[in-house]
Amino acid sequence: SNISEVRVTGGKMDSKLKDASLTFVIFGATGDLARKKLFPALGALLQQGLIPKDTLVIGTGRREQKIEDVLKKQGVKVKEEDKKLLFPLCRYMKAKDAADFKAIDEVIKKVAAEKKKVVDNRVFFFSLPPFAYASVAEMVKKNCYSKTGYTRCILEKPFGRDTDSFKELAKATSAHFTEKELYRIDHYLGKEVVLTLLPLRFGNQIFEPLWNSKHIESVNILWKEDLNTQGRGGYFDKYGIIRDIIQNHLLQVLIFLAMDHPKDLSPEETQEKKLALLKSIKTLEMKDVLLGQFTARRFCRYCKEEYNPGYLEDKTVPKDSKVPTYAMIKLQIDNDRWRGVPFLISAGKALNERKCEVRIRFKPDKYRIFGKDVGTNELVIRVQPDESIYFKVNVKSPGLGMNVVSQVLDLSYSKAFDGSKHSDAYERMLLNCAVGQQQLFVGTNELLEAWRIFTPLLHAIDSKKPQPILYQFGSAGPKGFREFANSVGVPINETWQEFFAMHAKQVGSLKKVFDKHCTDGKLLGADVKAMLTEFYDGRQPTSSMIDKFNKAFDFDSDGEITWDEFKRGAHMFLPWTATRRLSTSSNDSLAFSKVFGD
Repeated sequence: SNISEVRVTGGKMDSKLKDASLTFVIFGATGDLARKKLFPALGALLQQGLIPKDTLVIGTGRREQKIEDVLKKQGVKVKEEDKKLLFPLCRYMKAKDAADFKAIDEVIKKVAAEKKKVVDNRVFFFSLPPFAYASVAEMVKKNCYSKTGYTRCILEKPFGRDTDSFKELAKATSAHFTEKELYRIDHYLGKEVVLTLLPLRFGNQIFEPLWNSKHIESVNILWKEDLNTQGRGGYFDKYGIIRDIIQNHLLQVLIFLAMDHPKDLSPEETQEKKLALLKSIKTLEMKDVLLGQFTARRFCRYCKEEYNPGYLEDKTVPKDSKVPTYAMIKLQIDNDRWRGVPFLISAGKALNERKCEVRIRFKPDKYRIFGKDVGTNELVIRVQPDESIYFKVNVKSPGLGMNVVSQVLDLSYSKAFDGSKHSDAYERMLLNCAVGQQQLFVGTNELLEAWRIFTPLLHAIDSKKPQPILYQFGSAGPKGFREFANSVGVPINETWQEFFAMHAKQVGSLKKVFDKHCTDGKLLGADVKAMLTEFYDGRQPTSSMIDKFNKAFDFDSDGEITWDEFKRGAHMFLPWTATRRLSTSSNDSLAFSKVFGD
């Protein structure tokens, strides 16, 4: 009944796996998911000794191929030490008709017999488009169903487009398999920091008594990506950012954050508490959402023009598409624990950074005995990157006076668990399916409630096709996103990129920041770190953050940023109309002074 078999067993193989023949069949083995996640995950599980060393792995596709050719392409992400364990276990077979599926069944039975194992357990991973689920599920049940062990199917999202399409999908698969045989995967439930939410809440008495509307002011769950659709525009345009990210990944994070205390971690108990929470979330309407779509960004760097294409410039996207690439949604939970607390969920592509985090803002002390300027307590759970949990608290600074300042209690995963194995989400999902742990998978009733919340909103967007607010590639989001958040009671912190976008032309503001942190007229490494700390909740910035800042400002890469470089770097955050003169003028210094002043 434990939620993570890897943690509970301490890296030892589950006893249920030792005495049986285990087979993983990957439908869609030549696709991106298999290459990036599934083959590497299986290799890692073998290397850790968490699945048998003689596990059979069968990759399938719709045409004949040699296993050597498949692994040459699909095994590139597998670690070298893992290849030695995984590759000899792999086979490739065509899976197009009943005869092919019967052949797969015969191979599995033959290998089990050679291993002299009576129990023949099978896991089928559907790395396929949803329209193929029904026919493949029927083929598996009729031709590849184990007679002496379990047969389990892992289904990858999307799980439909709305309530009705999910019902059809569920009906097609449940016609052949029971709910205990179906494992609907949301890989966010396998991420380390998301898994930490339950022990953080229910394993620490300091938090659970405060986890309610009496003490919490707002909850903000955000997901930001600094990339475009990367060739997936055609697929993405069929779904949009709400179906792709919010209705599944971020909703699951919200569930772990807001569900009531379960009596234990059994699948039945956790599902009951998750379902009860979903039923208390109000159905969404158009007034609850702000939509955006990214456009091209043209900017000048080192006096050269650079260009990030907009969403509609993707050749696979219709030129008149109004599908949102950004959405900010206010959710309301109508139960005794959360009534009145705004939950804000946002997700967007082509923004100014890559980040997924949760911000839980606590209500201020009603007496304010230390003054109104004292900071608000905030618990921040960083899912990615720089996995961490930190708590902003108020303390007295050293000295004779009572000067109260905000500081951070910081748990960084890279530091606290240095040297530990950080398992990939797909490692955990594959293993949990193999041992029969369903807590981290999504049930039918849970998905029906999730679609109930979002379907009316999605239908309104699909039918009315409202014009999304356009935002520039690399910006913080569409115009008005901060006002929308403030209107529902959720303040949004300013990033350093946003600061320079808003103040790039204000030389006085730039000079004030520069002078505050510089050493002898230059920003050195320690100075940059101190400056970025102010934009990072008082935390030490990561090396990647510092590198990103230096790339924007340290023009000659000498490890020092002069005032002139500081001003020049600021211009890349301006729209092209303001920076164009910098790249076209023959006198760069003169052009710069015209834009920024002396």
